[in-house]
Amino acid sequence: MPNTLAFIMLFIWPLIMAVLFKKLSPDRALIWSFLGAFMLLPTGAYFDLPLVPTLDKYTLPSVAALVLSLTMVKQKIRFFPESKLASVLMVGYVFSPFFSVMSNPEPVFWGVRVLPGLTIYDAISEVMKHGIALIPFILSFNLLATRKARHTFLTVYMLAGLFYSIPMLAEIRLSPQINYWVYGMFPELFGQQIRFGGFRPVVFMGHGLVTAFFMLMAVMSTATLWRGSNPDEPFPYPAAFAWLALILILCKTVGVVLFAVMFVPIILFAGTRIKGWAIMVCATFLISYPVLRSMDAVPVDEMVDYAALIQAERAQSLEFRFDNEKILLDHAARKPVFGWGYWGRNRLYDLETGQSTVTTDGHWIIVIGMLGWTGYICVFGLLTLPLFKLWFLRKRWPADREVHIIYGIALMLGVNLIDLIPNSTINHLTWTLAGLLLASSTVAARAEFQTAADPSENDVKDPPETPPAAALHQRHVRKPRSAERKAPVGRTSRTKR
Repeated sequence: MPNTLAFIMLFIWPLIMAVLFKKLSPDRALIWSFLGAFMLLPTGAYFDLPLVPTLDKYTLPSVAALVLSLTMVKQKIRFFPESKLASVLMVGYVFSPFFSVMSNPEPVFWGVRVLPGLTIYDAISEVMKHGIALIPFILSFNLLATRKARHTFLTVYMLAGLFYSIPMLAEIRLSPQINYWVYGMFPELFGQQIRFGGFRPVVFMGHGLVTAFFMLMAVMSTATLWRGSNPDEPFPYPAAFAWLALILILCKTVGVVLFAVMFVPIILFAGTRIKGWAIMVCATFLISYPVLRSMDAVPVDEMVDYAALIQAERAQSLEFRFDNEKILLDHAARKPVFGWGYWGRNRLYDLETGQSTVTTDGHWIIVIGMLGWTGYICVFGLLTLPLFKLWFLRKRWPADREVHIIYGIALMLGVNLIDLIPNSTINHLTWTLAGLLLASSTVAARAEFQTAADPSENDVKDPPETPPAAALHQRHVRKPRSAERKAPVGRTSRTKR
C-alpha cells in the first residue's frame, strides 16, 4: 500500500505542471510534464473516482496537460490532425470499447468463476479511458510540430537519462529499494528484478524492464542528436552516449540490449535509405505479426533455440509467452470482430479453482482479446501511420541533418512498437512519439526543409501561403490599367430611373 507521500505527489503534480507551462515554452513544458511524471511519480498509487477512469502517473498528467494547454497556451489546440485517415482511426480507437461492451452483455461461466456481463457503465468508462490515452497524441501533433521541438524532445530525454543514471547505479549496487524507501511499497515481484547474479534497477518506474527501456530511449536520443549535430557543437555527445550505453548494459535486460545492438548502429552510421527501410520493416512487422502468428507462420521453435544460446531461463520464458499467445489467439477467435470486452473475459480459467490459466504479456494480444480485430486495426493502425507516412514521403527531403533527426525519432517509435509484441509497455510517451512524428510527416509534405537551414528560423509549423519566389514575381507584374483606375473621391455612379 503506498504511503501518504505517494498520494501527495499525485495531487500536487498538476500544480507543478502549471508552473512549467507558465515558465517554459509549451513544447518544453509538455515534454518535462510527461517525462517528469514517468520518472518521479509512484507506480501503483492512483485516485479512483466514480465513473472516471483511475488517475495515476500516466492518466493524471495527460488530463492536466490538456487543461493547461487549452487555458495557458496561445496556440489553438486542434483535436484532429490534417490526416483524414488518422482522424478516422482516432474516432475508431475512442469508440471501439462501446461496440465491444454492447456485444458482450451476457455473463461468462468458468466452473466456480462467473464473469459478469458488460453494461453501459463499462462502455462510458472505457470510452473515457481511451480518450484520455489519446491526449498525449493530440497535444504532440499540436505543440511538437517544429524543428526546435524535435530537438528539445531528444535533448530532454538525454538529460533525463543522465540524471536517472545516478539512482539507477545505486540500485544496481544495493538492489531496487528507492521506491520502497520513498513511497513505502514495491510495485512488482522482487524476484523478477534479479538477473545474471545481480539486480536490475527500478527506481520509480515499477519494473526493471520499464526502466531499462527508458534508458534505451535515452541512448537512442543521444545517438540521434550526435548524428544530427554540427561538428562544432560544444556538447560532448560521444561521452554522454558512452555513459548511457554502459548504464543500459548494467540493466541486465537481454531484449533491450538486443534492440540497442540492432538499431543504434543504424542511427549512427546508416544513410537515409537504410533508415527508411528499417522504419518500414518495423511498421510492417508489427501490423503483420498477429496475422502470421494466427497462421503459425512465425518460426517459434527456432526463436526459442536462439534464446537458449543466451540463457536457458530466457528460452523457457520465451516459450511460455508463445504458448500463451496461441491459447489466447484461439480464445479470441471465438469473438474476432469486437472481442470479449473487459473484467478478464479475454482470459481462460480453471474450471475447478477458478484461477487464471494464462498470462497476457503482449499488448497486441490484449487488444485483440478485449477489442477484437477492429480495435487492433484502430490502435496499431494509428501508431504505425506516422511511420508509413514518413516512408512514403522519404523522397521529398533533401540530404539535410534534420532528416537524420526525424529518422532517429521514427526508429525510437519503431522500437517502442516492436516491444509491444512481447510486452505491454505502452504509455503516454509512446503516444507522444507517434503524435510528434505525425506532425513531422505533415510538415515534410509541405516542404518545410526548403525554407531555412538555421533551426531557429524554422520554428513556424505552417509555411507561408505564397512562396517567396511567387510573391516576388507577383510584385513586379503590372496590373491592367482598368484595375489601376480609381473613382474620384466623393463621386458616385449614376443609376437609370
